[in-house]
Amino acid sequence: MARNTDAADDLQDDFDLDDSFSESSEPEQQSEPAANAKPEPEAKSKSEPKAKSKSEPKPETQKRKQPSAVSAPTKKPKLGTKKFTVPASLADQCTLWNKYMHKTYPALTQLELTDIQLTPSHMYVPSTEPSRDSTSYVHDLVQTAMSTGKGKNKVMHGAPQALIICSSALRVVELVKMLRVVTKRPVAKLFSRHIKIDTQKKMLEEGAVDVAVGTPNRVLRLLRDGDLKVNRLKLVAIDCWQDEKMRVVVDMDDTRSDLFAIWRDVLLPASKNPDYNFKLRLM
Repeated sequence: MARNTDAADDLQDDFDLDDSFSESSEPEQQSEPAANAKPEPEAKSKSEPKAKSKSEPKPETQKRKQPSAVSAPTKKPKLGTKKFTVPASLADQCTLWNKYMHKTYPALTQLELTDIQLTPSHMYVPSTEPSRDSTSYVHDLVQTAMSTGKGKNKVMHGAPQALIICSSALRVVELVKMLRVVTKRPVAKLFSRHIKIDTQKKMLEEGAVDVAVGTPNRVLRLLRDGDLKVNRLKLVAIDCWQDEKMRVVVDMDDTRSDLFAIWRDVLLPASKNPDYNFKLRLM
């Protein structure tokens, strides 16, 4: 019996060894197909489009938001919203003029500014004040000035009775059309766009002029060269019309320096001549 039990135990040990060997050998047999298997990369490749499909809407939502972010700043900048108003009082017009002249000549002392400042004695006072609300205000003001007494000087070539100074060539053309009915003579257009200064000089030399409309730079050059004369002047009107950017001739960097040079270097010295009788007006 002892041998039989020993034999049975040996058989059981052999059976256990066979089981352990089979268990240890199974992972080695399973590892070979795992290494050679190709389904796993396919599973990853299938999962990648899902990740992309989830991330694709994000750029779309950002693109939809971008136009609003870009278009928002375009609504903010406004080139000008403040309306420029010419004061009704002549004293206030002088104050406004002197304010911008001081801005043009910041290096001048207060005493020097006082010597060239505009005073109510320099201002044009019509016999009948035209209505400022009327669309024909410029026309009525010029016509009133030209209907006043005759000047002492008979030189008419290049010597207008009314001189209107504007901010741009487009505004000059607009006023020239309006003022053609005031005089039988041609209205002089004095600006640099598409018109050479020699052509304008010849026109002023050969023809009589009642009304001249121009920009500050060209008017200043013609005055300094003596082609545009002030001996018959009755009215020098500063057109304070605002352009689409709400700019005015007295505060534009392109026109301000020439405008006040006309006053300081030409008109103010000429106003001290008793033979000249012109006055200035903002309109």
